[in-house]
Amino acid sequence: MLFTSLFALMPMFVCLFWGISLLGSKHRNLPKSYLAFFMFVTLVNYFTHATYFLHEIKLFAFMDNVWVFTSLASYPLYYYYLRLLTHDTKINWKWLVILLPAFLTSLFSFTLYFMMSQEELELFIYQSMYHQLPLTTEIPLLVHLQILRTTIFKWIFAIQVVLVLIYGTRLISLYNKKLTDFYSNKTGRDLSIFKLLLLALFFSSLISGISNFLGKDFFINRKLPFAVISLLHSTFLYLIGHVGFYKDLTISDFKRDVAKYKKQLQLSGPVQRKETGLMDDLNALVIENQLFTNPDLQISDLAIQLKTNRSYISRTINQDMGTNFCDWINAYRVNHAKKLMDTHVPELTMESIAEQSGFSNISTFYRVFKKHEKCTPGKYMSRASKHGTEKNQK
Repeated sequence: MLFTSLFALMPMFVCLFWGISLLGSKHRNLPKSYLAFFMFVTLVNYFTHATYFLHEIKLFAFMDNVWVFTSLASYPLYYYYLRLLTHDTKINWKWLVILLPAFLTSLFSFTLYFMMSQEELELFIYQSMYHQLPLTTEIPLLVHLQILRTTIFKWIFAIQVVLVLIYGTRLISLYNKKLTDFYSNKTGRDLSIFKLLLLALFFSSLISGISNFLGKDFFINRKLPFAVISLLHSTFLYLIGHVGFYKDLTISDFKRDVAKYKKQLQLSGPVQRKETGLMDDLNALVIENQLFTNPDLQISDLAIQLKTNRSYISRTINQDMGTNFCDWINAYRVNHAKKLMDTHVPELTMESIAEQSGFSNISTFYRVFKKHEKCTPGKYMSRASKHGTEKNQK
């Protein structure tokens, strides 16, 4: 019983932990507060699971109707969390419409629940949920409608998973493109990890689908599969909470930086609306002033100095260089780092090379360098040192 209680309650306590942690965060913002709400809704969902596996029959019979809502609300709620990270700076209540399927299905379930007699309710629970009663040829209408509700639930749930995966990925991709066209350093801003979470979300839904296909009663007397399923869900929930807790920079920060740029551009005087020769001006500006050594360099900094619009610069870099602002600046940083490593100065550490080249941290330096040179900085330095030694010997 202790084993069952531990793994039945584990996902619920993970949700509770992150819900409280997110609300108590020193850097709490709207997405974090919303994610805390998501965690509490999910907590109710897993509480219902716990009542099932702990055989709290009366409580489960009631909470099953609530579970219909929390289950069908979880994916839409998570999608709107992604919108708060990438698009909306405040909650738009019109988006409550995405909870309509969850509300209507739950309302239908509750209506049947209150209309059913005690005998019908027990028949539904013990026959359809626990499979402890043999199938009867004559099923009361209300019980039949509850069974129909479970089928409707499965279809809605499956459709939601696919839609959230598609549109959630699109939101993240569009937002990341905005970042690469504006910032030279995406550290702390990039949302690529959320794509992995969406895949994990899809994987979690597959597990739930398999569990529904087998029936939850399949896991009642099978401790190992039950523990594995519980651990997988708990791990997934933990990752969602962990990533969300440390995600401080969102669309609000991006829009604030854009607004700051627009204000500075207005103060700098008339804007030049030319794109001819702009690439030459950009290269000259960045190289002569070594602007790439600034880890916080933004495309707005170049626009203000050249007194032009950032959209012209972005379009020029995209068309003339076939890249984005972030990768374009990082190419300068990598070349500068290579020059420093080619000098063979023993006092230069990887940390100092990364810092002098404009990288915000050593991990970003390693990742970007390997992307551009197809080898690590350490391997490049070893080659450069070997080449330098051979050259001196000659």
